Amino acid sequence: METLKTKYGETNGYQNLEKYASGNPASLIFSERFEIKTPVGVIVPQYSVDDHGRRVLKPVNFYDNGNIKKAPLQEAATIETKYGKISAELVMFYNNELLKKLFPLNGKLSGYWGEKDEYTLAKELELKLPCGTVKAKIINIVFYENGNIKSITFWPQETVEAKTPIGTMRIRVGISFYEDGSIKSAEPAEPYTVETKIGKISAFDNDPEGIMGDINSLQFNNQGEVTALSTTQNAIILRNEAGGEVRYTPYQKESLCSENVAVTIPLQIEFTNETVRFNHSAYEEYNLSECSFEVIEYGKKAANPFFICNCN
Repeated sequence: METLKTKYGETNGYQNLEKYASGNPASLIFSERFEIKTPVGVIVPQYSVDDHGRRVLKPVNFYDNGNIKKAPLQEAATIETKYGKISAELVMFYNNELLKKLFPLNGKLSGYWGEKDEYTLAKELELKLPCGTVKAKIINIVFYENGNIKSITFWPQETVEAKTPIGTMRIRVGISFYEDGSIKSAEPAEPYTVETKIGKISAFDNDPEGIMGDINSLQFNNQGEVTALSTTQNAIILRNEAGGEVRYTPYQKESLCSENVAVTIPLQIEFTNETVRFNHSAYEEYNLSECSFEVIEYGKKAANPFFICNCN
């Protein structure tokens, strides 16, 4: 086999090589041990499989400039961060080799290896952040190029307590941050009353979209003001200057797992300096100065789709 030259050394132990037009490697799978020295520590890409969830060899990716982009690791490596040393099995980098993202675990979920197996293996991490000390089992951490944490995604079973611009709250799913460390978004673990431009609203999404903590339902600008939220407990009555009235509420729909159960879909609200928008619709956006708003109780118990659809 042709000797492959990389920025990190030469190797003959590789397969499935793909190249950029420049001739530089874009991705490959290692078949022997190969050490890569990075600014955050030495890593060894995966080159063999084991019996603990990882049954498939996964490729290593490079940028066209030769720098490492993404690497599943043969075994956990100690990664140096601003927050201390963190063990990781998958790491991602910016094109200047600065750390972008890490996963403490990188197992393969399958019919033989599931989320519960991964969660059992996961170890609790402790991170000292501007919002307080976060102690939980974590799926991944995303970093800014300056080394500050951009977002944290928690295992679904985890909740943490953190200081937000509107008070200390219990959080699930994830938290995201501005580059200065202030909170950008969070996912409340339970209904939490927040002050908004149209009144006090109970913020809670009973079925958050996705499983990543990059963007969460309760969002803030960098001055700490609420810019978006979801609610299952409140409805909004909007009245315009002409005397017209519009009512926005969460709504019920049939569960995908049971015809006899209705699940609640939260009302989504977004704010700018001058407007309020409902359900991400440009056709449902109103000027704050031209309308009055009344926040009322929705009056129906919110069923959680996750628990309703427990098909185990």
